[in-house]
Amino acid sequence: MTDLPKRARYPELLGLTDPPTIYGFRCMDCNRVAFPPDPYGCEKCGATPDRFETAALAPTGRIHSLATVHRHHHPSPETPFTVATITLDDGPTLKAVLVGSDKPTVGASVVGCLEPWDVDQDGIEIVDLRFRLSTPEGA
Repeated sequence: MTDLPKRARYPELLGLTDPPTIYGFRCMDCNRVAFPPDPYGCEKCGATPDRFETAALAPTGRIHSLATVHRHHHPSPETPFTVATITLDDGPTLKAVLVGSDKPTVGASVVGCLEPWDVDQDGIEIVDLRFRLSTPEGA
């Protein structure tokens, strides 16, 4: 990353710590943890959003599934790239782009990282959450 000042692409979902903090929610009625926060209520018990509290989630987990994208309609990320469904150690499942040159496999451990996404008109670098293998394959 560069020395430009930074901000998260989705600041309500991502803390600029190292490693980054992912912000989800915990239902105070049933303890279900979810990401991203659901504006309609808890999928498990039906509690309303006013029964949610912010939950700081560790950016670690395991790959549940993955796919390589060869064509898409945006200039970034450059193709080919790999998208994975990741089950976080703290519970929720999310989809994210994998970075790094290692060959990911289902079941591999991953850790979140901040990657440059854009630079805004004020010269602030916008970063986004990506994941990389936490240990090289075969280590």
